Amino acid sequence: MEMKSRTKLVATIALLGVSIAIPATAAAQRRKVSGNDREYRSRIDTTMAFDKSGMVTINAGSGDVIVTTGTANQLHIRAVSDDDDIRLDATRTSIELSTARRGNDSRFEVTVPVGVRVFAKSQSGDISIRGTHGEVQVQSQSGDVKVEDVNGRLEVRSFSGEVIASNVIGDVDVTTQSGDLTLSEVRGNIEVANTSGDIVMRGAASKLVRAKTTSGDVTYDGTIDPAGRYDLTSHSGDIRLRVPRDAGAQLSVSTWSGEINSDFPITLTPGEHGIGSSNAKRFTFEIGSGSARITAETFSGDVTVSSNGRGPRS
Repeated sequence: MEMKSRTKLVATIALLGVSIAIPATAAAQRRKVSGNDREYRSRIDTTMAFDKSGMVTINAGSGDVIVTTGTANQLHIRAVSDDDDIRLDATRTSIELSTARRGNDSRFEVTVPVGVRVFAKSQSGDISIRGTHGEVQVQSQSGDVKVEDVNGRLEVRSFSGEVIASNVIGDVDVTTQSGDLTLSEVRGNIEVANTSGDIVMRGAASKLVRAKTTSGDVTYDGTIDPAGRYDLTSHSGDIRLRVPRDAGAQLSVSTWSGEINSDFPITLTPGEHGIGSSNAKRFTFEIGSGSARITAETFSGDVTVSSNGRGPRS
């Protein structure tokens, strides 16, 4: 029988701790989970009051997650699954949206107030979080991750997929196994690790940076804090360090089978150094005041130190 109209079930959240799954199409049937009384749906489309200091937790199973911002103190959810397995638990300060089974195809779109904290998880879907200006935590098994506009800590754990994050005011902690990692305009400490992929940090203003990849290039383009520490490591890839003209740092540079190039004057102690040749090993030199500490190490790749054009001209 063809369903020509859909009936929506609307609920008003009046008490804290209410568990809901709303609204649903008339064709979507409720399914009881053995041993408890949870209700599941195949579709949710609802708007509710929500505190901007609250926490939003989303587990899309194998589906996509899209989080954006909208009207202050309101939260809007549109969630679709190919089975009746969507679960929503809601209060004015906490939302948990999830699927009962990992293998189902789903798409969760959530519009939140500015400032909320977001935790998003997906097994094989893409995750996009934009404009929240709160803390963000992401777990992705196989899918791309894109995060913009974070105030507070950003933490990402990804197994396979590209990770892109921009406009972060706070510390960044990212670990990925396979896929490129790009950070732009970060105002905080950076700790990132990659197994197979490039690491790129642009427009960074960080006091502490630890970036390590096994197979890929590492690029840091940003400011140098006089009391900062910057450790850049790659086993099989180039390391590119772009710093202001007036940067002050002591650099420890090492490569086994690559070249070492610097736009800055290098003063070395007597000995064999092999700069710009295939037998380069390790050496230390200072630029400017020499106050910060920078380590750039690669086994089979080039190390390049250049100016990013920032800072006063000499």
